[in-house]
Amino acid sequence: MANLQTTSNSAPSVDATSFRGLIDVLRPRPDELRWRDIPWQTDLREACRLAAEEQKPIFLWAMNGNPLGCT
Repeated sequence: MANLQTTSNSAPSVDATSFRGLIDVLRPRPDELRWRDIPWQTDLREACRLAAEEQKPIFLWAMNGNPLGCT
């Protein structure tokens, strides 16, 4: 990735080459997206039924508040 040019009080300047490099660094790799392959259930009753049928545990994610500012 190309180096970003900065001055003391300014944001880094990004040219086309460094932008492409940033995209390559930020884009998730296929191994980081494997969670998408899991057949997630959004209905707890259906998840319970499937877990019992397949004799598998349930992973329950619960939270309170805004997903961007969990309280």
